[in-house]
Amino acid sequence: MQKNSFLKQFAVIGSGTLINLLLGLLSTPIITRIVAPDEYGQLSIFTMYSSIALMVLCLGLDQAAIRYYYEKDERNYKRALLLRCVWLPTLAGIAVSLVVILLSWSGMVKFEFTPIIMTFLCIHTVDQIIYRFSQLIVRLERKANLFSFLQILQKLCYIILSLMLCYSFRANYLLLLVIATVLSYAVCMVVSIIAQKDMWNFKKTDSNECHITIKELVRYSSPFILSMSVTTLFQAIDKISLNFYCSYAEVGIYSSAMSLVHIFAVVQTAFNTLWAPLSVEHYTKFPEDKKFHQNANQVITVVMFFLGISLILVKDIFAVLLGEKYRETAYILPFLIFNPIMYTISETTVAGLVFKKKSNLQVVVAVGACVTNIIGNTALVPLLGCQGAAISTGISYIVFYLLRTILGMKYYYVNFKLLRFGLLTAVVSLYAFYNTFCKFNILSVIGYILCATILFILYHDTVIWIIKYCLNFVRGWFIKRKGKGEK
Repeated sequence: MQKNSFLKQFAVIGSGTLINLLLGLLSTPIITRIVAPDEYGQLSIFTMYSSIALMVLCLGLDQAAIRYYYEKDERNYKRALLLRCVWLPTLAGIAVSLVVILLSWSGMVKFEFTPIIMTFLCIHTVDQIIYRFSQLIVRLERKANLFSFLQILQKLCYIILSLMLCYSFRANYLLLLVIATVLSYAVCMVVSIIAQKDMWNFKKTDSNECHITIKELVRYSSPFILSMSVTTLFQAIDKISLNFYCSYAEVGIYSSAMSLVHIFAVVQTAFNTLWAPLSVEHYTKFPEDKKFHQNANQVITVVMFFLGISLILVKDIFAVLLGEKYRETAYILPFLIFNPIMYTISETTVAGLVFKKKSNLQVVVAVGACVTNIIGNTALVPLLGCQGAAISTGISYIVFYLLRTILGMKYYYVNFKLLRFGLLTAVVSLYAFYNTFCKFNILSVIGYILCATILFILYHDTVIWIIKYCLNFVRGWFIKRKGKGEK
């Protein structure tokens, strides 16, 4: 893929994500004013359980699909590969769901939620498994417009259904929000499959068209079962700890802070969606071109850290939007920025494990970050509550980045200039720590200016390139519009 093509698709997905973000920023304050923090916290636990189940039941075959998708260009091969990757997770999801539903309704096992909520959880998980593979094909085929449309459709469906149900019934808000969540994703799953019906038409699929055997797929994907499961657990430890040491209300406040961090989604979603398939394809064609990966790393580092410190600066403004019951989010947000920052940047540094098929080492990354988060939450949550969970999460994501980078560089060395990255991370960590315990004041502004200055000094070449590119893009857009006007 040419650079201009990548940037064009990045802009398309980024635009869709921006619309999605704006919809969220408009709807979240309305929902948080209707729903109490404890019910909002229960909804967050519901989605957390679904995410954990999804990562386990996909059996790592979604990652196998990414790795082998570009082995051959023939459509029949790709369709056969999809069939080989999707059928086992789907059957596993259905089987586990039937068992859970039976145990829940029979009362043989006492689950955290009521039987009706557990039933919706199982339905949602199976839908999510199929939708994950469907969305994966959208990414691999680089259908940026469809990907953006699905993002917006899911958010619109959720908002419309949530508000309609909440205003109509005004009771049992957890069930109403769960229904809205399940239906919104189910609609997107159906739409995505219809939009790609040629890829999902397995009737005309000959499994022999795929030369990658099921045994080889399972051998590659099996380490991901543990690594993705532990990674998802690592991402959920903060909410689990808050639920254990505190209450659903604290989980709800914490989750509302996470929703503010989703401002990163404009860049994070667009970049992560395009980068994984692009990097694999580029390595397949040009294995010695390491400058490509270095440049991508430097650009995304500048963009993500700039967004991070900017969000910390205006944290109090965003917290006001959520309502009086959620004001504490202002002190939770600063360290949560390391979640999207470190995860997104590490997507460029972990490539060596993907290229060299070292999927078993992903387990080391996941376990290291998970253990760090468990220790951090155990020590800090009883003392600091939500703030402790946020600090622990931020530190564990830094560990997550370090492990991914060290292991990735071991098998495919790229000079990512880690010394300057470490210095920037240390400075921003101090800025986040200060703002975790202090309201907005003049020192917040001075700290922001200091962080921005250090970012420019360390990455001045990249910053200048980004500025020039943006100016050229805007200039080209105006020239193009002017040309159309003259016609």
